[in-house]
Amino acid sequence: MTTTLDRLQSCGNERLRGAMIAANVTCEALAAHVGIDAKSAERWLALGRTPHARHAHAAAKLLHADPYHLWPAMAERRRSVVAPQAEVVASYTTRSTVPMELWRQVLDSASATLDLAVANLVFLAHVAGDLPALLAEKADAGVRVRIVIPETLTGRAAQIADALAVLADRPGIQLATHSGLVADVLRADDDLLVSTPVDGMVPSLAPVLHLRRLGPAPLTGCYMASLDHLVMSAEPYMPTPAVPLRAVSA
Repeated sequence: MTTTLDRLQSCGNERLRGAMIAANVTCEALAAHVGIDAKSAERWLALGRTPHARHAHAAAKLLHADPYHLWPAMAERRRSVVAPQAEVVASYTTRSTVPMELWRQVLDSASATLDLAVANLVFLAHVAGDLPALLAEKADAGVRVRIVIPETLTGRAAQIADALAVLADRPGIQLATHSGLVADVLRADDDLLVSTPVDGMVPSLAPVLHLRRLGPAPLTGCYMASLDHLVMSAEPYMPTPAVPLRAVSA
């Protein structure tokens, strides 16, 4: 007798299957929540059928997922590609208006990729809490962690960078410097928080975009390509040399 779990493991829609398993939701429970029969939900899985928009959004909400990620064909139904503005989850006039918990939420959400190209390392360490511990935990969980920081650092920023350098020997963690870094870009899988520097303004007054990759993702894809370029053209980070102690004569 075929069980619901068996059907989940052999379905045609792998994204939906993964979201249902992660949320511990069966076909029957999903169907009951959306208001359809269980057979229809099973066809979403086994045959890769795309549901009506209202059902897709209701199902995605239950699974804490993006409906366009679960069913990419939804964008095709509208006979258009996803517009760049659809990738903007939220925009903030300044960095201080971004909820503090959002920074940590995006960091915590990374399950495959975590990219940090940060000109303001002190701010990142502040919002992340124990940044080295968080990154070590992610790497141990199999997340690819890439960090690009400015070439020249002083004071507190240099101390934070040296603390991160201890992690560079861990598998899955890459720490590098780049002379042309001006913006802060934080990527966790398909979510990005991007600061957009404005000439004549201090970084804390720069607008911030919360982006999420949808469909072709021309806007989000631009920043992801920029991250790849930064990593490829960056130089390995060299920790600050220790200052030798001078001998004191008696």
